[in-house]
Amino acid sequence: MRKFILTSTITTLSMLSVASAATVRMSGMNEELTNKMKILVKPRLEYINKRPATEWRADDAAFFLNQLLTEEGYSECKVDWQLPGNNIIQLKANLGTRYLLGNISSINDDQLAESLIDEYFSELITSGSLIRRKNAPFLEDYPEKGAENITNYLKSIGYWDAKTTVASVIKKPTGLVDIKLNIQRGNIHNILPPTFQGVSSEHLSNIAEKIAKYVNSPATTENISALNNAIAEYFRDAGYQFATLDVSSKQTTGIALNFDINTGDIYKIRKVYVTGNERTRSSRFNRYSKALDKEVYKESEVNDVIKKLLLTGAFESVRIIPEKLDDNTLDLKIEVKESKPNFIRAYSGFASYDGFTLGASYTNQNFLNKLQRFNVRSEISSRGLLGEVSLTEPFFAGVPLQQTTRLYALQRDFDGYDKSITGAEASFKWQQDDTLTSYFYTAVDLVSLNPSTLTAAELGPENYLNLRVGFEQTLDLRNDPVLPSAGFHASGLLEYGTISGDASNSYFRTNLNTSYRYIINKDNLKRVALRFNTGAIFPSDASDLPIDLRSFSGGAKSIRSFGERELGSLSASNDPLGGEAFWNLSAEYIHPFNDLVSVVGFYDTGALFAHAEDYSFSDATHGIGLGVRLDLPVGPVKFEYGYNLNRKSGEPSGAFHFSIGAQF
Repeated sequence: MRKFILTSTITTLSMLSVASAATVRMSGMNEELTNKMKILVKPRLEYINKRPATEWRADDAAFFLNQLLTEEGYSECKVDWQLPGNNIIQLKANLGTRYLLGNISSINDDQLAESLIDEYFSELITSGSLIRRKNAPFLEDYPEKGAENITNYLKSIGYWDAKTTVASVIKKPTGLVDIKLNIQRGNIHNILPPTFQGVSSEHLSNIAEKIAKYVNSPATTENISALNNAIAEYFRDAGYQFATLDVSSKQTTGIALNFDINTGDIYKIRKVYVTGNERTRSSRFNRYSKALDKEVYKESEVNDVIKKLLLTGAFESVRIIPEKLDDNTLDLKIEVKESKPNFIRAYSGFASYDGFTLGASYTNQNFLNKLQRFNVRSEISSRGLLGEVSLTEPFFAGVPLQQTTRLYALQRDFDGYDKSITGAEASFKWQQDDTLTSYFYTAVDLVSLNPSTLTAAELGPENYLNLRVGFEQTLDLRNDPVLPSAGFHASGLLEYGTISGDASNSYFRTNLNTSYRYIINKDNLKRVALRFNTGAIFPSDASDLPIDLRSFSGGAKSIRSFGERELGSLSASNDPLGGEAFWNLSAEYIHPFNDLVSVVGFYDTGALFAHAEDYSFSDATHGIGLGVRLDLPVGPVKFEYGYNLNRKSGEPSGAFHFSIGAQF
């Protein structure tokens, strides 16, 4: 490999270079500009640097340098070359004045025009990179490109007669260039009722109903595209999966669209078969493809099958290929490429309450070659141990209902007591669509509580069997489940349980968790986040309610001016006792500095009640705080401090929290 260093005064040849290779020197520029040009011009001179210095190679080198200097704003520059001998190409730059963008304005008295200049003229794509208005070099084609950008945008929002021209370009002795634009947007155009060829009157009636909301709406790019998609979707839903739409437009008093449609034929599915499965039993695919067999071929239903097969994790890729036959039937070939079914994962972390956490899991995503998911997980933290074994059947009893059987054991140390649980759970999960999920479960837990500083009366029953059933409904409208920046999320829980052992009791529990995020500024994702959580447990005998079934509040996920679980009544040993009901409300303002780091200001308020009948929104705790957040792919890492605004006797003035993962 040959290496050359360009300099305006001294050229050092690499020891690996050969005597016939040209060396390029530059002069006429200050040190900062010279160093920048070295970096930019080097890849363009690779060919020249490997061959002898000639007139035409010197001319090429001068052209490259002149082009780069022009892009820096030296539009009047001139680069001369010389061949002084010894295979040297000498480039001398006569820079002239460097021109920068000055004031860019419109001659039109139009408020929209000024906003268009800020957004669509002042940031142009020049030489393949974005340049900003402040201190941006002036290029000769900049005004015309900027005017064209504004015109294209106006047309995209319905101003199809829009025209933007450059009124004047004034170069000042200071090097600033002022530009005036003439922005004529004209009248906004609407979408006229489309015309159609190649379809029956029955189809026309149905199509008219489907696209009614787009007709007479502004002829924006978004609305026109949505209208096209609505028509294509109509034919797909009607079974014409191979229909073609030829669209033309005409500009009159509005935008008139004409659709020439070839519907093609409706195809029925004769059979579905699988190829590429080396381990997975072919019969297991029937659970996913059964709905397709002997039915009319619809691409949307096929794509749904592909999605469900990929979600099993057992396949690297899934394709479903329609194979047309002569009698308006087709076969569907499910072509799969299996992935490695089993893997081991290790993880670690740290949080202000749990301390260090170490965990490992083994997962087989194609257990017994039946597309079932088998998982074993163990975890150790500063607060305890967890062990879990689970088996998930994605299609329980042949219907799209995910069933999971889980065995688990947990040992956990809390302030004032420790807890041990062994249990089993059977759950059913139904994913109605991308936003709605229903979850039903039944479980039995064998629980043992051991006091350390709490009294027996404060602890409640120490050994008991808890049989419980529950239902949870989730609505998720967030834009991202791991690092959401916008959208609404809500989940509601109803649970009924019975207790036997040291006490005979029953209870009914309900919880509601909601959150909403709103982006204030789309450019830098400044946003606000709101959260409201509440819950209560109603025991048949409040005097025999174990402490681990009570609710606790305070900490990184509730009221951040308190330590974890520290809000509410305390025991004689100063340990939290929890309560039967709670609510908390939080508001956050997130100010990102870049894609990784954000600063967060927050306000928290809430209350915890010893008895559910005392539930109210009076006498709440209030706290404010600041935090720093790192948005990592695994979830946000948070460093936060909350300050107690209405501190009561015995309460902390504030608390520091560190956590990994989404708060709400």
